[in-house]
Amino acid sequence: MVKIGNIEINPTKIICLGRNYLDHIQETNAPIPTEPVFFVKTLNTLVTDNQPIIYPKILFENENLNRVDYEVELAFIIFQTCKNIKARSAFDYIQGYTIFLDITARNMQKNDRNIHLPWYRSKNFDTFGPIGPRIAPCSEIENPDDLVIQLKVNGVVKQLSNTKHMLFKIPVVLEYISSFITLKRGDIIATGTPSGIGSIIPGDVIEASIEKIGKITHEVILEED
Repeated sequence: MVKIGNIEINPTKIICLGRNYLDHIQETNAPIPTEPVFFVKTLNTLVTDNQPIIYPKILFENENLNRVDYEVELAFIIFQTCKNIKARSAFDYIQGYTIFLDITARNMQKNDRNIHLPWYRSKNFDTFGPIGPRIAPCSEIENPDDLVIQLKVNGVVKQLSNTKHMLFKIPVVLEYISSFITLKRGDIIATGTPSGIGSIIPGDVIEASIEKIGKITHEVILEED
């Protein structure tokens, strides 16, 4: 159970899209997908507004792994169980929208990819999924595919885009994911990040905002002994 603003949800899973903004694809030299690319994050990653992001010691103390990145994303919350839904009905299954940060141990991810291992562990450290500050209902956001999205580190803008640049829009995303997986009430789907990703270190303060939703703020702290 997690409380986002004044709403409690009980997600069974967090599903994230990769490569959903062309400029981000270009900055990472990745191929352009012909269908949505998705992966999962685990529930231990979730923290809400103003809670710290914990920088793992296992990364900080290893120079080959010592890079953690921010990625700001629009997320939506599933309202009711669904499977094999059509894009035209997608909004009937969405409770509302929120901000999500897909924090990633970037060097660990690259190392695992290079030796053809899954990159599960780089995405799923504790606190690597900040979310909030509220769930904006669909009645407040008629068009989620046209929202300004921004992230600052220590007051400096690092990411600035608009959700209209998503390659796969929300109805298509929901139709595609639900063709593989049964989605439950409270499940979280994050829709990918625009360009401008970069690293954070202990002591940094991240501010992520999306038009009509609000802003979340998180200090990065080093894991204690």
